[in-house]
Amino acid sequence: MKRTPYIILLLLLASCSAKVPGDALQQDRQPAIWPDYTNLTIPSNIAPLNFRIDEPGKDFVTEFSTASASITVSGRKTDIPEKKWHSLLADADRIEVSVYAKENGRWNAYRTFTLEVSDPIDPYISYRLIPPSFEQYEELSIEQRSLESFWKKTIYTNTLVQDDQNGQCINCHHYRNYTTDNMQFHARQYLGGTILVRDGEVSKINLKTDSTLSAGVYPAWHPTHDFIAYSVNQTKQSIQLTDPNRIEVQDMQSDLILYNIRENAVSIIENQPDQFECFPAWSPDGRTLYYVSAHFEAPADDSRMGILMDNYQEIRYDLYRKPFNPDTRTWGASEMMIDAASMGQSITLPRVSPDGRYLMFTQGGHGIFHIWHRDADLWMLDLQTDSVRPLTEINSPDVDSYHSWSSNGKWIIFSTRRDDGAYTRPYLAHLQEDGTFSKPFALPQRDPDFSQGFMYSYNIPEFMKEPVSISPREFAGAMMEAASPVNYQNTVNE
Repeated sequence: MKRTPYIILLLLLASCSAKVPGDALQQDRQPAIWPDYTNLTIPSNIAPLNFRIDEPGKDFVTEFSTASASITVSGRKTDIPEKKWHSLLADADRIEVSVYAKENGRWNAYRTFTLEVSDPIDPYISYRLIPPSFEQYEELSIEQRSLESFWKKTIYTNTLVQDDQNGQCINCHHYRNYTTDNMQFHARQYLGGTILVRDGEVSKINLKTDSTLSAGVYPAWHPTHDFIAYSVNQTKQSIQLTDPNRIEVQDMQSDLILYNIRENAVSIIENQPDQFECFPAWSPDGRTLYYVSAHFEAPADDSRMGILMDNYQEIRYDLYRKPFNPDTRTWGASEMMIDAASMGQSITLPRVSPDGRYLMFTQGGHGIFHIWHRDADLWMLDLQTDSVRPLTEINSPDVDSYHSWSSNGKWIIFSTRRDDGAYTRPYLAHLQEDGTFSKPFALPQRDPDFSQGFMYSYNIPEFMKEPVSISPREFAGAMMEAASPVNYQNTVNE
């Protein structure tokens, strides 16, 4: 029994010192692997791209090589040592990957594929994990994960405060300029309120006033001043028995507000009675607010909900922008940028690249919660040329929806259901010089089989320059406190 740890150690060392077969029969195709990490552009600081070899055989060897170094591992599932992997990345513009499989006593060599090593990526991401449930949320959490390794840690989970009688939903984590000393997320139902971290100090606020529709929902931190733009929404969820999308979440009403953090006050940005304004997003200079809005006329009485739910496929959102002077806090007139409704389409989730060149959005046939819509695809507007195109190089036949830019503007992370049509998972892609994206790839995992057996959806993937240092219990302590009210201010228009 005392010798067991040494036996395990010897096996691990053997797996890292495998030898490349010298007499392998060359196959005229690349190997089948999962995830598909063949012929990618990857960040120079990404975690090891472990994969499973889906070829017949009992013994397997994989070699990762550059012009000056190599790593060789054995096994159907690669387990690349992190330190050696990062040493390889640091020394390379390109990594060549050769896979060998031994079947019936003979080695087969598959065609080598390449990994182009490019710009670095932000070292962390965060996301919400959602169990497979339409109506219940007994266990929700906001998680953080290193992109350079497999380290991960919970930011906050609702299991810390809720009980059998009191359920809490948490959502919409967001950061100012990719740093975590200024961040926020929401809680709804039990102990509801907005958790705000300002310069590392945690508080809980209630953004609902007598003059606004609801508390803040979808946030956008201003890049240079102490403001957060929010949409305020009243939504309903329904199950569609004849619609292949099954779930529909739609606005009953929605407006835009601005929260002035220093003055603890909110004001109206847009609240047109027959418009559903939603999903604000700032330009990098903070002088333009982008958002989406749908025009739909329905009476403000008891019949409103039924009319909206009966006509959910006719509600379509267009893209708008609105000028803003952050020094005087004055707004200009809104301008429609893309009339998607006239084309039978609907836009959601506008996000601007850090250099201000591109605006990415999700487009589908109707509505705004495209995470449920199988026709949802990613599109991009070039703000210099006004050209618009679908991102066919990264879209899939299934849902492609929520997306975020890295802080250097060279990478995106987006949520997709391309793997199985059931669970939303994060993929990464590199922005190339010509404005197109490289082949997208799945978030690396230590065990390549992990995602296929993990029955939670990843929601709202966001890049971070640093991890959140506030503990889950500190967040829970703030959640248990009463939410501080905010004041209402009149809007100033130019």
